Amino acid sequence: MNIIKDKDPISLTDEYDVILVGTSIYCMMPNGFQSKIRFKYPEIERANDSSPYGDKRKLGKRLTLDGNPTISLLYITKYPNYKRDYLDYDALQNCLLTATAEFKGKKVMTTVLGSSKYDGNGDKNRILKIMEECTNGLDLDVYDYVQMSRYDEMKIWGRKIYRVKLTDKEKYYTLRGQREEIYKKLYLK
Repeated sequence: MNIIKDKDPISLTDEYDVILVGTSIYCMMPNGFQSKIRFKYPEIERANDSSPYGDKRKLGKRLTLDGNPTISLLYITKYPNYKRDYLDYDALQNCLLTATAEFKGKKVMTTVLGSSKYDGNGDKNRILKIMEECTNGLDLDVYDYVQMSRYDEMKIWGRKIYRVKLTDKEKYYTLRGQREEIYKKLYLK
């Protein structure tokens, strides 16, 4: 397991054979890496939405879509609660063990599954220990970075565009007109 710090992996997903994405049994992928992956690969959201909403039997299971790359949703949480740890550690362990068995020999990437407030709000050290134990022999890159809401990330980019106005008004108006396209390239829309 190779940990890559402070780097958002969304632009690198095509370099991998398999992407592991933590999510809830309530078919929600609203923010953070989950949100970006659903905009980059819309078929994953369609497949997730077609699974039974809130079905507790999904917990600890995976939904895998073959493609280039293969994307596997790991159902590791029940209903999101940003104020407390809502990660199901047993579900995480089960998902990782089955993913390791299925994807050995492939280049795999993920985030620190279940550690962001969008996919579990769990204890990062405990998660990394589980990931290390359950992915033995898997060629796995784990991206450890601060995941943001779509709103916050768009706000940051909007401010960057606005700052250009101070030095180059013509460029600012061009960028402002391209804002929606910029957001799409960043997989925020």
